[in-house]
Amino acid sequence: MARKAEVIIFLTARGRKKDARKDLIEMSSQGDGKTLRSSEMCTELHGRRFWLQTMCLVPSTTVAIYFGELVFATTLAVVSLTISTSKSFIVVILFCCGLLAFTLAEYVAHRFVLHAIAPLQHGIHHARPRDPVDRIFWQIWLAFVVVYLTTGGALVAGALVGYAWYLFVHYCAHQNPAILPAPLLKHHLDHHRFANRNYGVTTTLWDRVFGTMLR
Repeated sequence: MARKAEVIIFLTARGRKKDARKDLIEMSSQGDGKTLRSSEMCTELHGRRFWLQTMCLVPSTTVAIYFGELVFATTLAVVSLTISTSKSFIVVILFCCGLLAFTLAEYVAHRFVLHAIAPLQHGIHHARPRDPVDRIFWQIWLAFVVVYLTTGGALVAGALVGYAWYLFVHYCAHQNPAILPAPLLKHHLDHHRFANRNYGVTTTLWDRVFGTMLR
């Protein structure tokens, strides 16, 4: 009987060892699975972080259009001045005339075209001024070509600089107002509150001349 009892105890212990070994293998397998899943999650998080950091380096469509046009307009203005064959004082006069003419054209287009002829589309900009810009107004560049062909490089250079200033002011007014002169920023933001006042973007001059300045 004692010998039978020893055999039973031995078999029971052996069975427990097998069960323990089986449990150990299962736990090890589960641990590896958890480690694998944890590794996959870390890889995915690192991938997302890298993607977000990369996207931060890529400019938005609005920034690309505004500053792409700004750089292009400034470059063309410099080239136009460089290749001009007129005398220096004539170039300066024509440049100033082109700059002044652009500010007037911008005022007229804003007041009588965007607010009178195409008020619906421009009204969307008034309602959602921070919406992204996704297109270039080719009509402006066509006008620059016509001006260049009819008047020469010095005058169109002034108009191009005026347009570059317009792009900068309009972008900053809605996207980065902290770097814009306070009076000009207030002038434009007041226009979004009172649509029949303060049409000028680049300057307040023509609103004062034509009596559309908000008092």
